[in-house]
Amino acid sequence: METIVFEPPGADAPGYLRRTRKALEFRQKAANDPTPETIDEMVDFLLPYIKEPADRNEARETLLDASEAQFHQLIDAVSGDSADPTSAQPKSEPSSAGQAE
Repeated sequence: METIVFEPPGADAPGYLRRTRKALEFRQKAANDPTPETIDEMVDFLLPYIKEPADRNEARETLLDASEAQFHQLIDAVSGDSADPTSAQPKSEPSSAGQAE
């Protein structure tokens, strides 16, 4: 998988409940036989938080190459359910960016 730079929203970013609601919907859909449309929606949900690669098509392809565990970690990070999965910092320390390979 190509290296990505992922910037999840911080604790003070507006839209927390919207992001959490969407992440919950994705978890339920993924557990109940996800469709290709669901996968595309999940990628679209994460895409704004991918800063590199800057090319959106390349970033989309990189997300599609993520493992299941990585994908769930990214969803959790965007909804505030876990620490930034691309950072070595513990959950208690805020992180504004990170890298994953």
